[in-house]
Amino acid sequence: MKMKTMKNISLAVATIFTVQLSVTGIASAQVSAPQAVNNSSYVAKASEKGFEASSYYAEVTIGQPYKLKLTYNGQPLDGALVAWTTSNSKLATVHNGIVSGYKEGTVIITGRYNGESIRIRASVSKEPTLDASSSSVSIRKGQQQTITLKYNNKTIDGIDASWSSSNESVATVKRGVVTAKASGTTVITATYKGKSVDISVKVTANQSGKLEASESKISLKKGERQSIKLTYEDEKLAGSKAEWKSSKTSVATVDDDGVITAKGKGTATVTAEYKGYKIEIEVKVDSGDESGDLEASETKLKMKKGEEETITLRYDGEKIKGNKAEWKSSKSSVASVDDDGTITAKNKGTATITASYKGEEVKIEVTVGTKSGSDLLEADDTSLSLKKGDKETITLKYDGKKLVGSKASWSTSKSSVATVSNSGKVTAKAKGTATITASYKGEEVEIKVTVK
Repeated sequence: MKMKTMKNISLAVATIFTVQLSVTGIASAQVSAPQAVNNSSYVAKASEKGFEASSYYAEVTIGQPYKLKLTYNGQPLDGALVAWTTSNSKLATVHNGIVSGYKEGTVIITGRYNGESIRIRASVSKEPTLDASSSSVSIRKGQQQTITLKYNNKTIDGIDASWSSSNESVATVKRGVVTAKASGTTVITATYKGKSVDISVKVTANQSGKLEASESKISLKKGERQSIKLTYEDEKLAGSKAEWKSSKTSVATVDDDGVITAKGKGTATVTAEYKGYKIEIEVKVDSGDESGDLEASETKLKMKKGEEETITLRYDGEKIKGNKAEWKSSKSSVASVDDDGTITAKNKGTATITASYKGEEVKIEVTVGTKSGSDLLEADDTSLSLKKGDKETITLKYDGKKLVGSKASWSTSKSSVATVSNSGKVTAKAKGTATITASYKGEEVEIKVTVK
């Protein structure tokens, strides 16, 4: 049989296969419909996205592994295929793209894949905790006791937490106030921001049988007052009808109406007596020397010479006027502060502003830069050492907050040595030294690049 040869072929049909690497490293193919092409050869252009992370900042909690999300040319990339290093392995390590935190602090994580590299800033912190003022409470039927909460060592309002009782026939709870209903035991649970704490409650019959007080234990700060309410045979009793006394008046006093006033740090027992019945209230007084009740709207400020910033204060969660506090500056030549809490930047340097109110203090760290300086714009690295072909993305911060690279203007002093994209990705071209400059809102930061 003669072989027939086809002639005058004017159309070539190309079946295009797009090969994608999965995160497990196994290739898969997708077939598109045949397409007509001309006689010239067809060249498929590869994606130019390269090696990227979904975020260049990670918040890592000690004891909780954090998985980094990666892509290469827009496709998911398995962290096990990447070579990882950290700037401080005592704070955090990386294995197969999983970050493990050990100590509080900040580290730079570097990943390298296929000649490209990324840098991720990781902040390592402890897991938040929720604590109650008491882990167990013993109260008498009809009495109330308030449980206070601290989240990460800061007192929170009882109304902000969720409360429950395992046995409401024994004791109920509302906004942290436990009310004893009947003899027995129950567990009060407080929940806040995903954290829970249990308080064991034991309710006993009234010791006297007839005289009862609204509180059996109270905690006050020096200068604070609290009124104790009494009942006799389940009927309200005016405080003035009972006899009151304190075991230690230097710690707490009580007037004829049952109003307790905290005098000094320590513990005292206040006793109410009526018709031969007695009831005791344990009073614990804190001196209030610890800071924490006074808070400032800012604790760190970055300013330019000539700028002003007014600080807002809160005491026990309530806003107070600045002129009620006392203000001072550790270095008025750098930053001064007036009686209302308005800070004025004077000269380049660092100063500490201190506000004082009712024995509490709060400090504000102020850093002043010159008008022409680059104190507000920062780069995660100001010196890079790369090999020809390497790529690295520069991460910027403006006024302490992360800045998207594409919002800045980028330039290079020598494009034959190193180039930079609009998003801040530096590409090493040839041996030598170049300076990459990022500009934003009149600020500039320079990154020295050495290509080996």
